[in-house]
Amino acid sequence: MDTTLVERSDGLVTVTFNRPEKKNALNATSWAELDRVLTEVANNPGDRALLLTGAGGNFSSGADLATTPEEREKGLTGHGPQAVLNEMRIVGDIINRLHHLPKPTIAAVDGVAVGVALGIALACDLVIASDRARFCEVFVRRGLALDGGTSWTLPRLVGTRRAKQLAFFGDMLSAQDALAWGLINEVVPAEELPKVAGDRARRLANGPTIALSLIKRLLDASGSLTFEQAVEEEARAQHIAYTTKDMIEGITAFLERREPRFTGQ
Repeated sequence: MDTTLVERSDGLVTVTFNRPEKKNALNATSWAELDRVLTEVANNPGDRALLLTGAGGNFSSGADLATTPEEREKGLTGHGPQAVLNEMRIVGDIINRLHHLPKPTIAAVDGVAVGVALGIALACDLVIASDRARFCEVFVRRGLALDGGTSWTLPRLVGTRRAKQLAFFGDMLSAQDALAWGLINEVVPAEELPKVAGDRARRLANGPTIALSLIKRLLDASGSLTFEQAVEEEARAQHIAYTTKDMIEGITAFLERREPRFTGQ
């Protein structure tokens, strides 16, 4: 059975972690496949949006710590046994590339998103969760520090106080509390999650890809810029957007009083 399923449809790439018997715990093959898919999506102009989800009612329980001797020979990320520092740098690089992917991304979270898998979800631009989803910074319960980029994403999303509460205790956070805290964007009934997340992702895949990429970069960089720097970056981004075919289509559609048909160019 494939540990990761990849489906492409009209510009939308759907990646499904597919180890349901282990709550989609991530092993060496999982990391290698995610690494490969991110490279493909970044480089392929036909891939215009990315949706991450999990099979069997869970997003992912995080790193697979109960590996077989054969799997341990592959190392955590499939590059052979090596220092944890090196393994974590590989994981960090993969999640960093997801965070900076020049195309919009959505995580659809059902069941659990734990540990490094929470980091993967939070590295996406949007997170839509089912009403039975649960989120956990489990590391402290294993005697570990943080990883998956959550030392950066959590304080920015929920504030330092709540980030410390999640990290110090490692307790589960319900979907409803995650929404109230600002950790995620939306909560829907579990049976509606695939449709709602799919609809949102398809809207992004049908959008003006270059403009969305510029918007993403502007918002992600805003925390480290002054207002003066931000408006200058907006001017440069708008100049780029004005050179695209999608801008012409957007204006034409407005004048013709119809919905635009963007091509991502």
